[in-house]
Amino acid sequence: MDKASWMWMRSSVALVAAAVMLGASGAAIAQEKAQQKGAGFSDALISERVARAFSNDPVLKKMDISVETRDRVVHLTGFVESMAQIDRAQALAQRIEGVNTVRNAIRVSNRPSRA
Repeated sequence: MDKASWMWMRSSVALVAAAVMLGASGAAIAQEKAQQKGAGFSDALISERVARAFSNDPVLKKMDISVETRDRVVHLTGFVESMAQIDRAQALAQRIEGVNTVRNAIRVSNRPSRA
């Protein structure tokens, strides 16, 4: 093998090794970022953010609404005075970052029963 061929093969191997290392480090960085993003949305933090949003809302802060989050799904229960307040709570909870779904079981307290 002549010197030019040897140099070309050596530089090709070096380029392939560099590309493999760069790809592996890029994958590690992407995985770390995904873990960090998910870590910022624990169920407890989501519940806290939703409850804080309700307590800062001039209408909903007076209502009896419980918030529980499991696997980024917010479960709302309690009582309010109107259907509009149920819709308002739903919309407010859905806007919180990290929330995947809202399960709304809030009831109107002064609404007559159909039973």
